[in-house]
Amino acid sequence: MVDTTKLLDRRGAAWLALAGALVIAVVLSPAAVAGWTSGTHLSVAELPGNVASGFGQWVASGRASSAPLAAAVSYWSVFHVVKAAAAIALLVALLPVGRRIWGAWARASSRGPRTGLLLVGVLGAAVAPLVLLVAMANVQGAVAPLSSVLNFLPLDSAPVAQVRDQLATGATTPVLTALVDDFRLYHAALVGTAVAAIVLVAAGTVALWARRARTPKPDRRLRRVLTVGGVLLPCMLLFLGVVLLANVSTVADTAPALSAFFDGSGM
Repeated sequence: MVDTTKLLDRRGAAWLALAGALVIAVVLSPAAVAGWTSGTHLSVAELPGNVASGFGQWVASGRASSAPLAAAVSYWSVFHVVKAAAAIALLVALLPVGRRIWGAWARASSRGPRTGLLLVGVLGAAVAPLVLLVAMANVQGAVAPLSSVLNFLPLDSAPVAQVRDQLATGATTPVLTALVDDFRLYHAALVGTAVAAIVLVAAGTVALWARRARTPKPDRRLRRVLTVGGVLLPCMLLFLGVVLLANVSTVADTAPALSAFFDGSGM
């Protein structure tokens, strides 16, 4: 395998090393930092039991305050904040890395370096949309950690059945009101991140086509890369549009979506 770091300038190699470090940070740092700083002494493995116990106490209390879930929510909030920050930083780092890798590919004069750079470039291009989705999901969880942490809730428990029955009958209780309000915020956060992502993708598409227009015609490889990017990147807009519309509808009518969640249909 060709060492692509030898084919980049020092700044490009530094960006590539930073991106690699941020990949590790996205995977490993959230749980570690949450355990150190949240003051809860929890771990991801302990969340299902903690959430089940806290949710049962909250439903039994009948109060709007979700205090029995405070430890789990605090831990999960820090987890999401750290993961969102690391994912956004990684996304930012991938932009100069991609630009330099594809630029080096266009300049490479032999088949070996071109193959190595092509492989790294394609893998990086595939990773970027995944990182964007990770960032969006974790911003959502950071904004509304209560709804997010309920994903650890065992749906076959008696408190869940009680809430499910109340939702089915249209009952109004302080607990249900708090759940609906937080669930609405949870999906409103995704509406906001989807709008931001759509703006970024649209701006990126315009930038690619503008760069292609400025690229001299003899630079055929670079123009080819810019063309492919300019055609493929807008495809994300369709997916993001679906996400946006689905979550707008949930924000507008939240209780049925919350009921579907407690029925096991997911967030």
